Amino acid sequence: MPDSTSTSRVVGGDVVEGRQRLVFVNHGDYYTLGPLAVFADGVVLWRYGSTDLDGLRAAFDDGTLSLTPPEGAPLIISGTANGTVPALESWLTPELVIGELADDVDELNDRPDSSRRCWDALLAYAAEPTGANLEIVRESYHAVPEHRRIHVLGDMDQNDVPVRILLAEVGETIPARRPGHTLTVTPEIREHALEYFRKSEAGVARTQAKRVADGPETTVPLTVGGHVYPSGWPDPPGLEVLQADYPAAVVHGGREYASVMHAYWALSTDDAGWHDRIAAAARGLDARTLGEDAPRRADWPSARLGVMAALLRDKFERHPAMAATLLGTGDARLLYSDWTSKYWNSSGANWLGRLLELTRSELPAAREW
Repeated sequence: MPDSTSTSRVVGGDVVEGRQRLVFVNHGDYYTLGPLAVFADGVVLWRYGSTDLDGLRAAFDDGTLSLTPPEGAPLIISGTANGTVPALESWLTPELVIGELADDVDELNDRPDSSRRCWDALLAYAAEPTGANLEIVRESYHAVPEHRRIHVLGDMDQNDVPVRILLAEVGETIPARRPGHTLTVTPEIREHALEYFRKSEAGVARTQAKRVADGPETTVPLTVGGHVYPSGWPDPPGLEVLQADYPAAVVHGGREYASVMHAYWALSTDDAGWHDRIAAAARGLDARTLGEDAPRRADWPSARLGVMAALLRDKFERHPAMAATLLGTGDARLLYSDWTSKYWNSSGANWLGRLLELTRSELPAAREW
């Protein structure tokens, strides 16, 4: 297996992409060699363990996981072999592996990874070489896993020398590109490094203009939902209006409901009594609590996505100020929080976030703004 290979898992009927590599698992009196996987939603799996990157760090710290088990320890490679651990030496450390996995999560979500964030910071500094921008470069460069810094520019001729020139003081001697050689930083060399990034920025701009002629290639995630206000909603509200339980009348099938959540759960049952009780609930969260106990329509698994889409369209067409708030999120990827089903929640399929994005994309076409 190479450093990492593609994998996936199914959550709430949706496929969550991931990447996996090999790791040693400590079982107390023996070790096994098996896959360590990270997924787009940040979940980390090994054997039967499920955690996140912080939990992975703890597993390395307490010895549950290892890159180099002690020589001579019993080793079982399931279905293949057993014996003892040979003398091993890893070119990685647990922290470097965690850094690589964090980059994997960014890439799986179409976000800039640590190297790209460093590259963007370098271009910004070259355009405006202030002390504050240099500190951003320094921070982003050191956030790149150490063994990947040499490739941060994607330039095998330069390695990361232009970056190290900018981070060094004038008069400081640093390792040069060729092994065993050094370079003393002068104002002229520093200016040459800045020019390297200025020219790179112009080239990137030309390439990006061709690749993304129809709009941005990546978006910045924005978490919405997840707020409960027992004493009443904020006045004036902000992103809270995007929540399914926010009090905003919607109409479906000729009947008005107090919120999207009232309508969704009332429509999830074909029992008229339950429907009316849910629709009359004081709050959206109360409607959900009632709805979870109601008898479910037989066709609900196939109907619920379409129902939710129709309710969201009606809500934002009916309430222009709320539509303006939704449009104000720009092209951000919307991650919906605080829904009991992983089908809707960003920890699973994030269908509510996706439908909000779809509704947002339809608003400009539906209205003359």
